[in-house]
Amino acid sequence: MRGTPSPITGPRPPSVDDAGWPLQSHLELGAYPTAVPCARLHSRLVAGEWGLAGLAEVVELVVSELTTNAVQATSAAALTGTRSVRLWLRSDGRRIVIQVWDDSLQSPVRRDAGPDAESGRGLLLVDSLSADWGSHQSADGSGKVVWAVIDAGPPA
Repeated sequence: MRGTPSPITGPRPPSVDDAGWPLQSHLELGAYPTAVPCARLHSRLVAGEWGLAGLAEVVELVVSELTTNAVQATSAAALTGTRSVRLWLRSDGRRIVIQVWDDSLQSPVRRDAGPDAESGRGLLLVDSLSADWGSHQSADGSGKVVWAVIDAGPPA
């Protein structure tokens, strides 16, 4: 397996610098459907440990959508031999940045699913729940990172 790419290479989520995000967690999972509930539970527990339990449900939903997409993208790109997805969570105590890596070079595309569609609403949900989101290619060309910022709102 290749080395672990840094999620903070290439275009960064808005206002992200390493010094400004003292709370960090990383999880590597096999690119299987069971990765999604593991990532959800990890994100919920980490948000609680960081004193951001109020964001836990939204973070869990966004992590679920991004991890599901990453597992599907990795399965589609399985010929590379890499069968993992990676989750990074970072926080400044008010916001949580979610970053999910997969080995596909295909950028995510938000689709407008019809009312009867059984899938295709994941990035619409990410867009509606996050303050901002986007994606960038890994600096080493090994895949992409899709990120989202979940904001608790203005400081009290």
